[in-house]
Amino acid sequence: MSDNMDPWGNRNQKPPNLDELIQRGLKKIFDIKQGNQQPPGQESNPKPPGMNFSLVLVLLLALFVGFQSFYQIQPNEQGVVLRFGKFSNITGPGLNFLVPLVEKVIKVDVESIRKEEFGFRQNGIQPYSQSSDVMDLESLMITADKNVIQLNWVVQYKIRDAESFLFNIKDPRAAVRDVSESVIRRLVGNRDFDYVLNNREELATSTLNEMQDLIDKYNSGIQLVVVQLQDLNPPDPVRPSFNEVNEAEQDKIRVGNEAQKEANTKMPKALGTAKKAIQEAEGYAIERVNKAKGDVARFNAILKQYVTAKEVTRTRMYVETLKNVLPKVKDIVVIDSSTNGMIPLLNLGDALSPTTGKKK
Repeated sequence: MSDNMDPWGNRNQKPPNLDELIQRGLKKIFDIKQGNQQPPGQESNPKPPGMNFSLVLVLLLALFVGFQSFYQIQPNEQGVVLRFGKFSNITGPGLNFLVPLVEKVIKVDVESIRKEEFGFRQNGIQPYSQSSDVMDLESLMITADKNVIQLNWVVQYKIRDAESFLFNIKDPRAAVRDVSESVIRRLVGNRDFDYVLNNREELATSTLNEMQDLIDKYNSGIQLVVVQLQDLNPPDPVRPSFNEVNEAEQDKIRVGNEAQKEANTKMPKALGTAKKAIQEAEGYAIERVNKAKGDVARFNAILKQYVTAKEVTRTRMYVETLKNVLPKVKDIVVIDSSTNGMIPLLNLGDALSPTTGKKK
């Protein structure tokens, strides 16, 4: 019993897809051409073969045109559409339409990073010569101090403008290589070897900026990503001599460091000894000067008293002098002019003290 909502009685059947319809149509056409099938309720009246073949050609042509009218652009691509060989427009990712035989699309990968290597090759798929002589020549350069070096570097870039990349420069890859060699050779040629060896990052940044300026002047549609300087070595024929020079430089630095260490150890001690001697001399000089000034002040005071009272001052000075000298005299001799010999003297200085038992 058929469903009232489905007059054809095929509610549970899915409609055939486009491929099945095309296959059924082709099968039906070929069956009619071969006379294997006739429409029901009609007499056998075969059509001329030319009509069936023409229908097949028209159908195939229609399918071809249909497939050629659509194209797919990936998320990392841009489609450059040419109309009669002339640039028309750029299409973005997704399904796009074009007019067959009139328009043509060129798919350009604008997200992938491309890489150019100089002086070495990490893979074997390169359109440039892989011989060591060519790679040595492209990496050999001379510095400002006349040193020949072998510098390997890498340039990474991507496409910024697909139209400019395709039509403004004949060989964008060769342009990148030529510009890179020109810029880095000029920069290295204006710097000493030691500067190039110790300032690779600065040299790479300068190379990147100048390369981008030149490539922009060509309107190439290329955006540089990074410039990396790899190995920096002297050429093989002079490498042993260069290593000897480096070893000599290292020895020079080492000996200099040892001498500086020795100087740092002994110089403070010598400076301390010299400073001590200077301070002692200065102290002695101050002491002598102060003592001389004191003697002068005492002499001036005595002179002032002597001018005021000569006899009294002379007598006091005599007594004070005897007071200072006599305690140091051990033997005392008294001579009287009225006698012919010495006067006996009882020396009590050597007598023992009755209380302590020691000499006075």
